[in-house]
This record gives sequence, C-alpha cells and structure tokens, in this order.
Amino acid sequence: MKYMTEEAICQTTLHVESATLELGENGLTIRQRQKQFARQKSIEVRYFHVLWAQATTEQLTIHYAAERHKTLNAAKRVFQLLDQGTSSPRLQAWIQLLLDCAYGEAKARKHLKIYLNPFSGKGSAIKLYHRYAEPLFEAAQCRIDLHETRYSGHASRLVREDHEIDSWDAIVCCSGDGLPYEIINGIAQRDDAGHILRNVPIVQLPGGSGNAMCVNMFKTTSFSHAALYTLKGIRQPIDLMSVTQGDKRYISFLSQNVGLLAECDLDTESMRFLGGKRFAVGFLQRLFNPPVQINGENLHGLPDLRFGSVNDSLPDSWKREHHPTLGVFFAGQFPFVDAKSKVFPDARPDDGLVDIIIVDSGIGTWRLLQLFKRVPEGNHLAMHEVHHRKVSAYRVVPVRTHGAFSIDGERSSFQPFQVEVHPQLGMTLATPAGVEERYRSR
Repeated sequence: MKYMTEEAICQTTLHVESATLELGENGLTIRQRQKQFARQKSIEVRYFHVLWAQATTEQLTIHYAAERHKTLNAAKRVFQLLDQGTSSPRLQAWIQLLLDCAYGEAKARKHLKIYLNPFSGKGSAIKLYHRYAEPLFEAAQCRIDLHETRYSGHASRLVREDHEIDSWDAIVCCSGDGLPYEIINGIAQRDDAGHILRNVPIVQLPGGSGNAMCVNMFKTTSFSHAALYTLKGIRQPIDLMSVTQGDKRYISFLSQNVGLLAECDLDTESMRFLGGKRFAVGFLQRLFNPPVQINGENLHGLPDLRFGSVNDSLPDSWKREHHPTLGVFFAGQFPFVDAKSKVFPDARPDDGLVDIIIVDSGIGTWRLLQLFKRVPEGNHLAMHEVHHRKVSAYRVVPVRTHGAFSIDGERSSFQPFQVEVHPQLGMTLATPAGVEERYRSR
C-alpha cells in the first residue's frame, strides 16, 4: 500500500469510538484517542496475525493472534461504531480489505478435518490442541470436525469411509509422523485415491517425537505457530513414494530406513515419553552393535507403477550395487527428519526424486560420532564416508533374514522392497514466503 490516492487513504482508515483504525503496508494500526494533552497509544497487528473481523449494528470485532512469551494466543478487540454498522457499505468494504490483506492466497474460514492421536510422543497431543490450536481455529471462524483416534488403523478406516473428504480444506494431524502416514495409506485404499491425495492438503500439528512434516513445511516446532500456519498456509504439492514388499503396496511421504538409524528409532518406541531425545538414546545404545547387511498414471486412483513391483525383474538400465558391510541406508524426500536432524539437505519435496544416503559400517566409532555431530546443520554430506545420490526409484535386497526396516518411522517387514517416486501426487500447506522460522515448543 505504498502509493495511495486520497480516496484510497479514506478507504483504509476507519474511525470508531475512541480509536482510529488504519490499514497500512504491513498490518493494522489501532490508534487510541486519548484526552487532550495525553500521549496517543497505538497497537500494531500484522496482517498475518489477523484471523477474522465482523460487525454488528453497534460494534466491530477484530480477532487476531497475539504473541506473548514466544507463544500465540487468540485475542480480540471490540470497538463501538460511529455509523450504521453492518448496513454501512464503507464499513463492509473496509472489513473485506482487512481480510484480503490478512489471508492473501489462503482461504479464510477453512473447513478442517482434525485427527488427534492421544498416544503420540509424550501423550500430550490432546492437551496441546485444546490449549494452543482450538482457540485460534475458533477465532478464525473455521468449521471443525474433530476425531480422536482410539487404536492403530482407526484414522485409516475413517478417511477410507469419509464421504465428505473432498469438501475439507485440509486434513490436520495432531500427532507425530505416524498419523499422516496412516491417513495417506487409508486414502490410498479409496477408488478416488489419486484425486484426493492431489487435492486435499494434509498438514501436521507437532504432537509427536519427529514431526517431520510440520518442520519441513511450516518450519516450526511451535504448536501455536503451526496452527496459525494451517490457517494462513499456501497449497504446496509434494512427491509421494510407493513402497512394494511382497504383494503389498504402501505409500510413503517421508523416508525409508534400514540399519543403524532404523534400530535407533524402532527399538526406542517404549521411550516416547522422552520426546525427540529418544532418538539420541537409541543411537548411543546401537553405536557399538553390528549393523544389518544389505545387498544392493492414473489421475483418479493411485498411479501405475512405472518400474513394476519388487517381484518383477530389475530393468536392464538399473545400476546394481553390493554393500556387504552396510551400516546406514536412509532415503527421504524432505531435508529434515526432525527439527534437529537435517539428514537430506539437498532434498526438495516436489523434485520427483528421493535422496539416498549410504554409510559403510567400517566408518569407525569416532567418524560416526563426527557424522552425527554434523547432521543438525546438514554438513555431513561433505564427509567422504557418506555416499549421497538422487534417484527416481530403487530396490533393496537384504542378505540377512532379520533386521530393522521402517517406512515413515513405522516398523515394516524386513524383506526386499522397492521404492519409486510419484511426482506431486500429494498436497499439503506451506508457510508463505518471508515467514520467520520458529523452532519452539509451543
């Protein structure tokens, strides 16, 4: 709003009882009119924090997110009107301009389907939702349909049977990474799977240990900020991956993990009360253990498998590698696997490729510790022991009959598997450009 005519300035300024409201370049300024000779008080609310505004015949109410101690809380200001309230075209035009500035490309008054997993992470997802997210969603006039999952596979069944799923502006997972995985695979069983996955955003509020979807797309570990970003987020296509094992097909949004890191994750599930710290405990427990040894479209439904399944012969064009002393095999499509682990710094969620990292077990304890010290900043790829590549598909054939393998952090059978990327099959929401990263707890 840098260049305005006199008429435009009048349209952006609203006089109410005891205050003047001005729509500026970056936000709403509330100037309180004081008694004569008293210092004028002003409050500024960024457009990004404005949630809703509405008027009655006598009052104007503005809802917004107020930040205090690095946490967002729902707040509102009520003003007495000087003119005819809701019957005033000028007032309605001012409100609409405020909301247009507040939401931009995002949709206001979203319809949200929310799934709460009470067992995620430290078991505090329900408390976090009602304390930090629900007040913001209500202030933004969202339509909410809330479900608390009661058992493993519950959310998968609910989305599979949801006849209104196409009408929701977002599916919100209040959980760790397990619930998005479960919901995506529940949708994958529908006849309209491709259509739903491409068009209905799936987002995450950080209620678990890893929270990778939230960290990568919202760039935050703060529950209240993630709730605000759900309201103001921009639609963002992401790649999904098919994982075939035996006669089964799974859809992965995050990663596939074999060996030491998979053991660190899967074998510490009983320590979820530690939150993200359980991964570090698992790493220290497994540091001296011997590693596992490894060898080497339909628009409405799910897309066809371009490279076949794990049961088919390998195409002649594929490169074969043997890793008799493999220590770490990790594949993923997001930079972060949690807020403190930038495992795939070159990964992009929509480039049609999956990043693979391979580390030999002969790296030695000291160098392995150095590698993990570099992971938070993503500097480990510079180490000559770390082999990194980007591929559109791959197959892993274990030599041993037992070991640890996870898909998106969920335990899976330890047997041969094949993965291929489906470019932009999924949809989520991402923070608009210029939003500050906020890796905080609330």
